[in-house]
Amino acid sequence: MAKSPVSYTTFLALLFCFLLIASNEMQAVEGKLCRWKSKKYTTRFCLLSETCASECKKENPKASKGECIRKGLSRYCFCYKKCK
Repeated sequence: MAKSPVSYTTFLALLFCFLLIASNEMQAVEGKLCRWKSKKYTTRFCLLSETCASECKKENPKASKGECIRKGLSRYCFCYKKCK
């Protein structure tokens, strides 16, 4: 008996969708950034993210960016790098 061409086409379409979703999930994990509070930029009055970014790169050469973020009444420097 021959298999139905409809079931074969459905199987291929589902397989294609699964592979497409799986490849998107892998890309999302690779681009994820980890954040930590800067140890060198200790002031609670971080005003310029550019200054914070330069301090983060001095602290860790693998840092991709730095950003001033409000926590309570203060603004702290947080550094970012790609997670492993």
